[in-house]
Amino acid sequence: MAIDYAFVLKKLRSLKEVHVAYAMATNMPFVTCDEETFNDQIWMFTSVEAVQEFAKRYETQKILFKGVRVRQENMQEFYMDLHAMGINEVVFRDGDVEHKLELHKMVKIPDFTKLPIQQRPLMNPELQLSTAYFFQEVRRQGVEQDTEKLEELAEEMYANLAKSRFLMPVQMIPSEDKKGNLNLPYITDKNGNKFQPIFSDHTQYMKHVKKNKPNEHTRVLMVGIPELIKYTVPDGQGYMLNPDGYCHMLNLQQLKFIMERFGK
Repeated sequence: MAIDYAFVLKKLRSLKEVHVAYAMATNMPFVTCDEETFNDQIWMFTSVEAVQEFAKRYETQKILFKGVRVRQENMQEFYMDLHAMGINEVVFRDGDVEHKLELHKMVKIPDFTKLPIQQRPLMNPELQLSTAYFFQEVRRQGVEQDTEKLEELAEEMYANLAKSRFLMPVQMIPSEDKKGNLNLPYITDKNGNKFQPIFSDHTQYMKHVKKNKPNEHTRVLMVGIPELIKYTVPDGQGYMLNPDGYCHMLNLQQLKFIMERFGK
């Protein structure tokens, strides 16, 4: 078994690129839970055609996919993204054969517990997983929703939101009195509504930075929902959690409900 595992890893590392099944509902790798081991998995293939073939399994469930190419030189970063998502297994489909590979055996996961608390990178894997599962289910179109299942998924997601902390960009604009003026960046949707961007972890924030070069005065605060309620701008609709991922809209009423129902 160990020989086969090593062989598969060697094959995977020899590929110039792989193709990952992304859920259109979340703009993130499609997540499944193994029925036997309960491992949280993502799916990786050798070609985009293989992703398209995989997608046929879910046509009747109205789950839509896209294939995202990951080059070999970016695999280390991709695996760390999976770690931040809470993924612990990769299903690598090579031809007609599926190999289940434990993430910690594919990449060395840094032990951040050895760092002082203030130096540890922010990660919310439980939140990432529960939100991915929720939106993969609730954003299906043209199917009868399982209300009980959705309520269970939503409750788990809200509980994780209540205990999470987030990265919130702010801008400290210099002023003549040298105290500085606080400016809160926002994103405008197609209807003209303003949402302040927040992020579940450093990985999600850097994705946003690569697409949207931040103002030179931008800083990042680490905040929980009580602070988000406090910093909501008067003319804004609320917050947009991970705008380059599942893009979860959270208004002030939702934030207050989450804290009242699930906060400690």
